[in-house]
Amino acid sequence: MTDPMIRPRKRSITAGLSAAGALAMLSGCDAQPDNDQISREKYGAPTEVAAFNSLAECKSSGAFAAATCEDAAKTAAAEDGKAAPRYAEQKLCEDQFGDGNCAVRQEGGQSFFTPLLTGFMIGQLLNGGGYRYNGLYRDRREGTYYTGSGAWLYNGGYGGRGYGYQVGSRAVTAPVTTQRIQTRSSVVSRGGFGGRVSARSGGWGGGGGRSFGG
Repeated sequence: MTDPMIRPRKRSITAGLSAAGALAMLSGCDAQPDNDQISREKYGAPTEVAAFNSLAECKSSGAFAAATCEDAAKTAAAEDGKAAPRYAEQKLCEDQFGDGNCAVRQEGGQSFFTPLLTGFMIGQLLNGGGYRYNGLYRDRREGTYYTGSGAWLYNGGYGGRGYGYQVGSRAVTAPVTTQRIQTRSSVVSRGGFGGRVSARSGGWGGGGGRSFGG
């Protein structure tokens, strides 16, 4: 099977969430105009991506070759250790991602909490370099799915396909980077956790100096 090209498109004015049937779909929230502007400023112009909850859903959609689905799932799982948002406290993580949805990890003598991997996305690199894969993490308040760096997926069912979404193009093109550990003060400095604008305006860590992607 030949995988389809995923090309950048303009955001549909009628975009919304579509029901999941046999196709794999993630429940997303349609971004408001102010958040669209924030998305462009922080993550670049929107580009279309495919998002799935599991390997089985990717394969059953028929949108990609089985090998592509397998590569995407394996890459997301392998990069989860450094790509997942990191929190100093379990409560901070669960406030964002839900009770029981965070796990403790250790690295370099430090312990921290990260949300569970809840899916993966497949994006088309614009330079003809093939596909790029990213793990996804679900916000408990909005039901929105984010990459590890805080780029969010919107327009669920985009283009009439249950797996079609849009995300800032830098979430596809930039390399995955190790996330810094968020403390209560750094989360509060963004205006609280879980808010659409506060979380999106600067990713999980806030500030404009972080790399995109993940």
